[in-house]
Amino acid sequence: MTSERDSNADASTARSRRAVLGLTAGTALGGLTGCLGGGASASEGGDGGTTTIRWAGTQNPDTSCWDYEDASDECGLVYPVFELERRLEERSSGLELSLIDSKELCSEQSCMTKMDSEVIHLGSSSVANSAKIWPENEIWSVPYTIPAHSRASIGYSFTHPTVWEEYWVPFGRKYNAIPIGFDPPGYRAHFVGVGNDPDEALTSPEDFAGLKIRTTQSDVISVAFDELGMNPTTVSFADTLQGMQSGVVDGMEIIPQYAVSAQITDVTAQATLTQWAPGIDPIWCRVDFLKSLSEAERETFASVTAELAEESIRRSDDVYETFQGLSPEAPVEGSNYYTQGPDGEPVRVNWLDDDQLAAWREPIDPASNRDLYRDAIDRVHEEFTDGFYDHLYEVAREPGVPSRSADFSLDAWWDDYLERM
Repeated sequence: MTSERDSNADASTARSRRAVLGLTAGTALGGLTGCLGGGASASEGGDGGTTTIRWAGTQNPDTSCWDYEDASDECGLVYPVFELERRLEERSSGLELSLIDSKELCSEQSCMTKMDSEVIHLGSSSVANSAKIWPENEIWSVPYTIPAHSRASIGYSFTHPTVWEEYWVPFGRKYNAIPIGFDPPGYRAHFVGVGNDPDEALTSPEDFAGLKIRTTQSDVISVAFDELGMNPTTVSFADTLQGMQSGVVDGMEIIPQYAVSAQITDVTAQATLTQWAPGIDPIWCRVDFLKSLSEAERETFASVTAELAEESIRRSDDVYETFQGLSPEAPVEGSNYYTQGPDGEPVRVNWLDDDQLAAWREPIDPASNRDLYRDAIDRVHEEFTDGFYDHLYEVAREPGVPSRSADFSLDAWWDDYLERM
């Protein structure tokens, strides 16, 4: 799976993956307990040697789930943090995971600053939103770095040994944070609200020309959308929901799973699957906290998070195509996009064919329009690894990328590289 660039990688990579994923409930799985809710301050080495881990994020246990096939109608988002709590509770007594309601503590973007100030050890934020605090993460929003119709490539690239070596290791050194989990990877998409409801399907950049589209605070996204003729707008999430209903804001770009869980689909007239950038929302963790764990605790935490990461990637095709209903026949009957639109009706989903996708890709394709993203690419090359973006682009297109996400296998994880950070 690794390329020639990985020939000098530490030999511990393959060993650790086999060791961690092959752990049994022995010395390493010494038991971890979890508690849902807030209140307890983050502490290490408390009564009985328990280490408390504090997490905060925007994910809501009432609208998030892991076992989506048996989930209630309220579940709009498949996310692993609540399953992480459950599995740790089953396997160990040395770590206690405390899940804090984000309304008590932080928002999608401010969770990163709470991690930096040690208020929490773990925080959730999409790579796009995290770029406000960690600007190198703009590299993940460079359009069409990841090929369309290949969710497996998103997870494959995000966890590839080359990416750990050249990006996450220096990232961890600089920011004392790395990803230790994430939702099933998908693509970000364009949504238009009921306040701007054209009769025809919006499938081309020309159809979106001049529309006020809410984006994250990202220079890369603004540059790309400007190039496509849209009017990128930065407004609050709450104002976006109201604006899409009234027409003050025409639409937004977002990860489709979050459009359901945040009830954006309630005010969505059309969703156009442009597949322009990866939609992935990691669980970030402080590096110094991981290093502070005992060997047994670290092995347990690595084992559980590795399992969930591999499962997240493997289930991404099914989550998006079946549970969310975003296949070529979208919206699939009985799926979220079939039942969670305005007034409980289906959302109009525009699945783009290859020619339609090419019309979106060609004006902003980094292969032929690299100068559009020069600042984001150069920042990573100067701060982390020279040539990294080219390596990422190649990794995403390697022969080893499985055709279906269910066939993915995790070959490298954070514990393989922790001592280098």
